[in-house]
Amino acid sequence: MGYKFLSSKIFKTTLLFIVLGELFSLCGFLVPFFMTIVFSVVVCLFLILTLHKLEYGIYIVLAELFIGSKGYLFFLEIGDLSLSIRIAFWLILMSVWAGKNITRIVSEKKFSLLHRKFSLKRGHILPYFLFLFLFMLWGIVNGFLHNNDFGNIFFDFNGWLYFTLIFPLYDIFVKERRIFRSASEALEGVSAVFAASVLWLGFKTFFLLFIFSHDMIGMTAELYRWVRLTGVGELTRMQGGFYRIFLQSQIFSLAGFFIILCLWTERIYKNGWKNKTSCLMALFAVLLLATIVISFSRSFWVGLVIGLLLFAAFSFWRYGWKRSIGFGGVLAAVAVVSLCLIMITVKFPYPRPLGGYNAVGLLTERAGRLTGEAAVSSRWNLLPELWRKISREAVFGQGFGSTVTYESNDPRVRETNATGEYTTYAFEWGWLDIWLKLGIFGLLTYLFILFNITFIAVKLSKTKKAGMHAGLAIGLIVVAAVNFFSPYFNHPLGIGYLMLTAVIFESGLTGFRCGQLSLDKK
Repeated sequence: MGYKFLSSKIFKTTLLFIVLGELFSLCGFLVPFFMTIVFSVVVCLFLILTLHKLEYGIYIVLAELFIGSKGYLFFLEIGDLSLSIRIAFWLILMSVWAGKNITRIVSEKKFSLLHRKFSLKRGHILPYFLFLFLFMLWGIVNGFLHNNDFGNIFFDFNGWLYFTLIFPLYDIFVKERRIFRSASEALEGVSAVFAASVLWLGFKTFFLLFIFSHDMIGMTAELYRWVRLTGVGELTRMQGGFYRIFLQSQIFSLAGFFIILCLWTERIYKNGWKNKTSCLMALFAVLLLATIVISFSRSFWVGLVIGLLLFAAFSFWRYGWKRSIGFGGVLAAVAVVSLCLIMITVKFPYPRPLGGYNAVGLLTERAGRLTGEAAVSSRWNLLPELWRKISREAVFGQGFGSTVTYESNDPRVRETNATGEYTTYAFEWGWLDIWLKLGIFGLLTYLFILFNITFIAVKLSKTKKAGMHAGLAIGLIVVAAVNFFSPYFNHPLGIGYLMLTAVIFESGLTGFRCGQLSLDKK
């Protein structure tokens, strides 16, 4: 993920089609029949492009993942079932990939994926995913052994199916050297798609903030329903008319901030401050940081603090304490500009803003309030009950679909049950969720994959692309930290970022061994 993405044709094309896709999604929401037409057209185009080149299909799948949150920007109503565009993309991509490999069986009399001799030597990542698949299978079997509800098992396991994309990702970006000449070429498209997606997330966040903070009657009601219906995020009115704009996909804005930050500081270290690329990266960093602030997600803010500490450690190790202090000053300036950009957006005089709040007080109050709010108190009420359920079978777990009953203070729950008693198989505490469903060994396998990827990142930090690898690794650790409080690593969003970093580092390690690792021609 080098810095050349801003001039990439893939970057510009991706950004254009993301904007068009969002507009068509909104039109489909306003005119339901149009949603069916658009869904059908998008699926057909995706099938044609994927059959033409599998990597095109992967780029589209990644773009949808980066901006789509729950995957329902487009959907097809089939009776009482809604088929999301994410599921449709997954089915098509996996089918095309499997079909191409079956064709090779017939033509070459060997299954290309298994033909490669995978080794469990240090540095190879894919085999450990295979171990995780065994625990996922055990989670299904164990769910039935515990007589968990079939519907709960299916919908609980549904998100984990996204892990199967590791095979086409690995096939394209690591194994198929006949497609890409080097690690640089293999990742150029991915970096462009990622950059265009997080740039759009920033624009969309600010657009929604402006519309709702100025109470533009005639637009807010429909936009609110569109955001909620498509599962993209949550819009919450806060003190004095300020709006919280939380999109689940902003997790990529958080990870992307550290990727950009590390790339930017590496660029400054090598080429100095005064160049066009450094200015563009500074603006990108400002936008991403402001997006994280506007999310008003305490989980994201915890991840942000942890990521900044890791960045400080990397900076000190890589550049020395003098340059690190300088970068710290630059980072403080980025934070100030980000806050100013937010204030300009919400206080812009035309049309008349809602106003009436203290920005600094609002931020500190949100960060410091760990009790009292319905969502926060519900999360803390869940924790002891979840621990109690885990302790019963901590070694083998209780399988997918396992439920916990606790007292929720969510107003929507209280409307249907005055006592607040609520039973669910989906939990906010992400790592504990994995422990309950897969058992301690499944959890340790997951953590070992993270450790192995981080280990490779440290190894690759000795190359001249230290900034890129450090940013990716810090982003991964940040997502892992967020997963303590909000579930991401049992959802396509976190799973997707994990797989992407895995294949990037595996590809980089291959290039490192072959002396090919260079994302710059410089």
